[in-house]
Amino acid sequence: MKNINYLNVGYFVIVQLFTVTISHADETYSIFNPTPDERLRPMTTERPSRTDSPYSIDAGQIQIEANIYGFARNDDCHNNSCTETKRHTIGGSTNFRIGLTNNTDIQFITDLYQHQTINDRSDSSTIRQQGLGDTTIRLKINVIGNNPSDTFSLAVLPYVTLPTHQDDLGNNEVEGGLGLPFNIAFANNWNIGGMTQFNFISEIDGSGYDIAYANSVIVGKGLTDKLSAYGEYYTYKADQSGAEWENTLGFGSIYQLSKKISVDANLQFGTTNTADDVNLFFGGAYRF
Repeated sequence: MKNINYLNVGYFVIVQLFTVTISHADETYSIFNPTPDERLRPMTTERPSRTDSPYSIDAGQIQIEANIYGFARNDDCHNNSCTETKRHTIGGSTNFRIGLTNNTDIQFITDLYQHQTINDRSDSSTIRQQGLGDTTIRLKINVIGNNPSDTFSLAVLPYVTLPTHQDDLGNNEVEGGLGLPFNIAFANNWNIGGMTQFNFISEIDGSGYDIAYANSVIVGKGLTDKLSAYGEYYTYKADQSGAEWENTLGFGSIYQLSKKISVDANLQFGTTNTADDVNLFFGGAYRF
């Protein structure tokens, strides 16, 4: 995979998608002419599942989504070395979204604060890290079905990740990728969704980029007008020598406090050795 500049390809794709979207956008509503309140779609979020939503927010709207608190733990043994990693986050996965048109929004995502402790049991050493995470900029373009009541929904989600982290809580390379989230709605408030994602990640020696593949399936159910729940299976594997599957099984719920506020909780379990053994967090979203 060396000597191929995937990021240049990614930048080209993002520019082309953005140009096509703007040229075909609903000329009535945009960031400069917001969708009126009486025509706003139901509030949807990217959280708390790992599967992204296929729905964009309305033109001219601003929405903030974030973890209030999160905790993850992983006990991993590899090449005769065993480590225990614990991670606490406040404001994790904070997502600042702006509706550009009725089918496109731009997103800025980062972990506002992380505290990570790595205990190496082979030599009893401990590494402590804390600070800001990397920043991801994404462009969500809904292709079809931009409402949870629509039978089939699909979006294109290109992104670029910038190395804004502190205390080595990321890597020092610019990375990117492309996601394709979808959803199918059924009777009695059931839905099945999923996502395929192609991630261009830096090689370990920094000489180029490799591809990592992520796939997920999610089954959700609306329990009441305000409460919903879901189960999700997520897989991730890098196309690199020695890379292993990082798969998780997750469960979560979302409660809609009002048309502008939702709260949620999620619990994930690692089903492979390299994934976090447990990852739990709770948070919410607010639409201005």
